[in-house]
Amino acid sequence: MFPEEVNAIDLGPAQCVGAPAPHPHLIQELTMADVAFVVTTIALFALVALVAKGVTKL
Repeated sequence: MFPEEVNAIDLGPAQCVGAPAPHPHLIQELTMADVAFVVTTIALFALVALVAKGVTKL
């Protein structure tokens, strides 16, 4: 193997020179968006279940 290939294999994403550090506010916003999506999805499924339950009583 060539020496530059060995160095390229050893580098990971955390070791890359010049890689920007993740912005803490961006991570928090993405996490809050994920939580909002999950809560909305659960509420939607609950609403569909209630509607289905009401339709079966007709």
